Amino acid sequence: MKSTDHSIDQHTIVLYLEEMVLPEIEQFLTCARIGRVGVILKEGPYVVPVGYVYSQGKIFFHTCGMEGTKMQAIRANPNVCFEVDESLSDGSLAKSVVILGHAEVIKKKAKMLPYLQKLIDKYRVPVSFDEYMSRRNRNVKQELDAVRICLITPHKLTGKKIVRPTATFSTL
Repeated sequence: MKSTDHSIDQHTIVLYLEEMVLPEIEQFLTCARIGRVGVILKEGPYVVPVGYVYSQGKIFFHTCGMEGTKMQAIRANPNVCFEVDESLSDGSLAKSVVILGHAEVIKKKAKMLPYLQKLIDKYRVPVSFDEYMSRRNRNVKQELDAVRICLITPHKLTGKKIVRPTATFSTL
């Protein structure tokens, strides 16, 4: 049996997997643009990307209607997983946050408006909800009748990152 050399040479990059602390997790969740919601179907897990906002310890996103696969699954089982990640193309630096939580669907227009405003602020030019909806002759009533907010309350939140060790330099 041949022995494999596991020594590290000067060209080897050593990476470490570290736990993220809560302020780092919250900053990452606040700044990331896309997250993934995982739900359970009869056939098995189902994951879909969503634009979202993290605010006051909760995740929320909007959806149009209640009849899609994601929303049917949430109605059947409100226990969800939410994941956000980013990495360099070579995988040398990466972050991932995973949330296990309970999803609640908000249907009342008055309760949805503050959430919709935060989504507009994150993904559009920050203007008021009324100003945003008055653009391009939108049918506000019809759109509000169709949209729902899905609010995820976390019960477990974890974050990990792959980092390079701090460089040390020797002096001659």
